[in-house]
Amino acid sequence: MPQRIIGIMSGKGGVGKTVSSLNIGLALHQFGEDVVVIDADITASNLGLHLGMYNFPHGLQDVLTKDIDIEKALYIHHTGLRVIPASLDLSSLKADIKNLRKIISEIPADLVLIDSPPGINEEVIAVMSACREIMVITNPEIPTVTNAMKLSRVAEKQKRHLTGVVVNRYSNNPYELTIPEIEMMVESTIYGVVPEDPYVRESIYQKIPVVAYKPFSPAAIEFKKIAAKIIGKTYKLPRFYKIKSLLGLI
Repeated sequence: MPQRIIGIMSGKGGVGKTVSSLNIGLALHQFGEDVVVIDADITASNLGLHLGMYNFPHGLQDVLTKDIDIEKALYIHHTGLRVIPASLDLSSLKADIKNLRKIISEIPADLVLIDSPPGINEEVIAVMSACREIMVITNPEIPTVTNAMKLSRVAEKQKRHLTGVVVNRYSNNPYELTIPEIEMMVESTIYGVVPEDPYVRESIYQKIPVVAYKPFSPAAIEFKKIAAKIIGKTYKLPRFYKIKSLLGLI
């Protein structure tokens, strides 16, 4: 089976793209998939910070400059998730993200999730060129969805398959776009809807993705559904969860 490379992208920053990348990646790992998550935002990297990784010997930039083998930049979080973080060192900005496409096949995984820089610029296009599929993360506000729509059009022009659009931090309040409205704007069926969940912010503080920190919180359940969908499966809640839910214990 050929390697699957999915770029997790957003038309603007602050929508929860890195949180989504890590949680979908960890859920895939929990499902037994051979997956690696890469931080390709080399100018404003923070994937490692989400996992409590502040100092590490090598980052993606070292691989891009051909200084080291890619496996030396591969780290395993205590949850079991394998990641390739980007260095926080400003001196590493000399690395060229355009080289990502050249080294992507060297990543020892069947499924690679690439946490892209936000926005629509040359850096993002370079990351997109290294991907075979694109997943767009958006929030349910008009400016964010508009940028998601633009990014989807760029992916189409670049002849990249749009796996789907994920709506993150959805509250279903009167000040947000509805799911049908978002579908109409992006001209795509929504792949997943992750609700606003206070446990996500708590999990970021604890440096543990919410699918491990609070595995049956609303957001964690939706991230698992999205991950299952990626591999052609359906996530089913365990029997004990349904019983506890009926009894009001969850």
